[in-house]
Amino acid sequence: MSTLALSPATPMTELQPIILPSLESQLRALALLGCAMVAGMFVLFVATGIGQDPLQFMHSPAEYTAILLRRPALLRLCIGLDNGFIIFYSTMWLVLGQLLLRHGAPRMMTIASISLLLAVGALDMLENFHFLSMLSSAELGQVISSDEIRYQVTESLFKFHISYLGLFLLGFVLPRHNWAGRLTAFASWFVQLPVGILIYVAPPSLAKPLVLVRLTYFVTALIATTFLFRATGRSTGQPTDQARSATT
Repeated sequence: MSTLALSPATPMTELQPIILPSLESQLRALALLGCAMVAGMFVLFVATGIGQDPLQFMHSPAEYTAILLRRPALLRLCIGLDNGFIIFYSTMWLVLGQLLLRHGAPRMMTIASISLLLAVGALDMLENFHFLSMLSSAELGQVISSDEIRYQVTESLFKFHISYLGLFLLGFVLPRHNWAGRLTAFASWFVQLPVGILIYVAPPSLAKPLVLVRLTYFVTALIATTFLFRATGRSTGQPTDQARSATT
């Protein structure tokens, strides 16, 4: 029996670098993919009235169960789009954090804001999976209990408030060299935070329009993110000459 002749291992220094799009290009692509997911959910809600927003407010057990069972297939589609959105925006925060630190943003504030926004992604996933488990229970003929509804609403409120804090902090570290950074920082301080708090305390008749304002902020911020930094070519996965010189 012949044996395979193994060649000596190639030194790591001789391996071809992995060619990746620049961080700036990755940021743009992730922001646009996030916008596409939001657009899909919004069109679905306008066309059918199916979405997660009604499930983030208190209802009687019978009414909450009826909302879940209104059109289960479309609700699952909406949650699927949102799960994609979570992946895209969570990855976008990581890329944005790298770029901010590269451009000299305050380290502690940047890490704090990005960490909070990544926590929002985890809470968002938990929320969606709870929606799916409640939907499955409702399809089995079970009425969702008031305790479970209360837990879901509390988790949703907590998720949003963590996002308000993370975005408020992000406003302090965004670049100010162009309109995109200035607009996003201003909106993070003076639009998303007060609107988010008003949603808690306003009468239901006013809360719904405020939810639309919050959605508009998120979409505007995603679009503005694509203009924060200019692309610098491609990334090879290796330190740049500038980075090497800074560390030697």
